[in-house]
Amino acid sequence: MGNVISRNASIERIRDAAAKTLAAARAFGGVIQALAEARIADLLAALDALELRLQQARATDDGLHATLMARDSESDLTIRAICDEIWNAMGRPSQSVDYDLIVGSGTKTWTDGDPTKQPHLMAVLASNIRSSQHPKLADKKEDWATRIEQKAAAQSEAIKPVDSAYAQVTVLSMQRRTLADSIQIGLTRLKRDLKNNGMTEAQVHEIIPDSPVGSNSSAPTPPQPPPQAP
Repeated sequence: MGNVISRNASIERIRDAAAKTLAAARAFGGVIQALAEARIADLLAALDALELRLQQARATDDGLHATLMARDSESDLTIRAICDEIWNAMGRPSQSVDYDLIVGSGTKTWTDGDPTKQPHLMAVLASNIRSSQHPKLADKKEDWATRIEQKAAAQSEAIKPVDSAYAQVTVLSMQRRTLADSIQIGLTRLKRDLKNNGMTEAQVHEIIPDSPVGSNSSAPTPPQPPPQAP
């Protein structure tokens, strides 16, 4: 007895099975074609249209993320440069309470981690610089703080569209899975329709590709452990 592809199969394999089914049914024509068209044609067309939208959304998301990472890199360079300038202005001390109050445990505090959170950290760093009472920083601390804030503002602007683009990709991906599940159900119901129309199991699977047991999962089969030595 043949099997319709499982809902656990990858979206690509479900789409391929549906496309092959529709092509075979159209070649038969008549009632067979009509049954297949009714069950899966519109779903397959919707999936293909959604695939195009998802590709475009992913390209947009990738571009926006690349822009964000570029702004993040620029911010990191500025933070490191300003921290070095502050240290040099203080006379390159081996230890300084004033420097620790500004920079903390080091530049990684401000440059590592989630780039969408970094502008908030940069605002704190700018505030630390402005509030420093070290006499050798008085003439330059406003300039340093402003430079930090300018880079933070540029990074914040790059962050704004990223969440929206990510949401779009997430929703389209969920819709893609839903359509694939509906197509699989359509194939299962089409098999029933064909059998009710008098076709044998073998004839049905001349239309709907047979998916042998064990071939439906989208996950790869894990390797078997080596045999134990006697």
